Amino acid sequence: MKKLAFAGLFAAACLASPAAALEHEVVIDHPAGTIAADYEGAVKVETRQIGTAGVAGRPSTLRCQWSAALKVERTAKVGDVLQTRRSMIRDDVTNGSTPGWCNHKAEAIDALVDARRDTFRTAMLELVEQDRSAILAEAENVVANGRDG
Repeated sequence: MKKLAFAGLFAAACLASPAAALEHEVVIDHPAGTIAADYEGAVKVETRQIGTAGVAGRPSTLRCQWSAALKVERTAKVGDVLQTRRSMIRDDVTNGSTPGWCNHKAEAIDALVDARRDTFRTAMLELVEQDRSAILAEAENVVANGRDG
C-alpha cells in the first residue's frame, strides 16, 4: 500500500498540463525600421499531491496543490534586417488546492485556471511591457552596427 501511495504521489508531482494559450502583437516605429513583435503565451499547470488517505473511520488529509505558470515566446522582426527570439517565464501566476487525488482533479483544476484567464492576460501584458526595452536595445544594436559597418 505504501509503495502504491508513493507511486501516486510521484506521478502527481510530475503531472503538468497545458491549459490555455494567449497571443499578442506589438508594432513599434524605430529608426532601424518597423519592429513587429509577436507574443505567444502558454499556461503550464503543475500539481503536487500532499496528505494521506485515511484508514477506515478516519478522515483523509489528501489535497492536491497546484500552481500555474505562464511561458511567453516572443519573435520580433526589426525591418528586413533582423529577427530575434526571446523566452520569458512568470512562475506562480495563480495557485490553489483542491481536496482529493490530483489525478482525479485535472479537469477541475483546468476549469479553475481557465476561469482566471484575465489574470494570465494581465501577466502576459506585463511581460510584453518589460520586453519593450529589450526589443529597443536589439534595434539600437542594429543601428549601431549599421553605422560601424
